[in-house]
Amino acid sequence: MLEREQPASGGSGNPVAVVRPELGGADNPIAEFSASGVHWLQRWLTQHGASVPHAFCGAFRMTRDQRRHDKLRDYASARPHDEIMEVSGAAADKLCGQTPASSGFFLPQAGWLEPVALVHAMLDHPLIQVHPHAEVTSLVQHADDSWQLSLSDGEIFSAAQVVMATAYATQLSPVPLAVDRARGQLSVVPEQADQAIHVIVCRDGYITPAINGVHTIGATIQYDDEDACARKTDDLENFQRLQRLLPSFAKDLGMVLSGRVAWRATTQDRLPLVGKIAEGLSVSVGHGSRGIACAPLCAELLVAALCGDPLPMPREWLKRLDPLRFGPR
Repeated sequence: MLEREQPASGGSGNPVAVVRPELGGADNPIAEFSASGVHWLQRWLTQHGASVPHAFCGAFRMTRDQRRHDKLRDYASARPHDEIMEVSGAAADKLCGQTPASSGFFLPQAGWLEPVALVHAMLDHPLIQVHPHAEVTSLVQHADDSWQLSLSDGEIFSAAQVVMATAYATQLSPVPLAVDRARGQLSVVPEQADQAIHVIVCRDGYITPAINGVHTIGATIQYDDEDACARKTDDLENFQRLQRLLPSFAKDLGMVLSGRVAWRATTQDRLPLVGKIAEGLSVSVGHGSRGIACAPLCAELLVAALCGDPLPMPREWLKRLDPLRFGPR
């Protein structure tokens, strides 16, 4: 693995990641995709995640309007309670530990984890060699379809199969790929002994239970914004987001402190680009806000397809995630 900086230096370097399935009907590809990713990750953590701080504490999900709430109520009525259930009133207060802004739905399979620990645990394998501070400056295909990778320090690697897992499309790709960058800033609220939050509370954003002494609120989203510095205006936006979740939890903006800034890699249909773009060259990019939940599953899907092994998802997903599905950009 050639890493330009250190593993988990990008969006995966955030202190906490919320892992939850998106809600939707059986014909909703994002709902199906995210549920598959969460279930895969849960199985992996059970077998290999002893070193990864995590808790599948569940999430309380509110909606933006009554129409959406009614739609989800109909959906929940046809699903088992260990997947989704409607909660309101005193039951919602007890579940969250605080009074939420409205009734909502409990997702027992949601949770949080520490992304940096996850990345390092997944790389801790005798067959994986990590080369940090290895910036690839050129990617050239040979006549036998193998690829030569040149690094900024002059070192050269050759391989029959290369996977670009750079989050974004880069100038190294021989094919233009439709991936955008979106800036996001987290904010945090210090833990308060008498103000516990038991589950993740979310709507257009989220707040986590206290992890390492702080609750994390996230996250803003700004396009065409390359400012790496944390901004108080973003903390205000996250404070307003918190008011839409738990109105009485933190009434003073001064309680909200700046958190980490990172960038999401987004696509038009909110699904990543995963698969082959040339002989011997594949990509796994554009994972957006679901990278921690779904990128590991996509890695297994990609490698299984390359090796001719049984796929971890229905074969139709190879077409749905086709990195060239939008055509040249």
